[in-house]
Amino acid sequence: MVRKITAMVAAIVMVFAFASVSFAGWDKCKGCHTDANKPAPGKAALLKKFKAAVDFKKVAKDSKNPMMNAFKGDADLDAAAKELGLK
Repeated sequence: MVRKITAMVAAIVMVFAFASVSFAGWDKCKGCHTDANKPAPGKAALLKKFKAAVDFKKVAKDSKNPMMNAFKGDADLDAAAKELGLK
């Protein structure tokens, strides 16, 4: 019985771990960074403004907007820059 419960808990943890990884990068960003450029600049505007991933990441990390605080991690920004096609 204990083994079954342990296996079930492990399976649930793995599902959530993989689900959170699949929701990374630009998918996290596009909730605010919409094509309408509201409340934040959309993909096209960002691509026009940034040509390099290093610049994109620096501006994101230096942002004073409190909405950006949760997205300043290297993994999030690296994934977003990659999905945007920035090198």
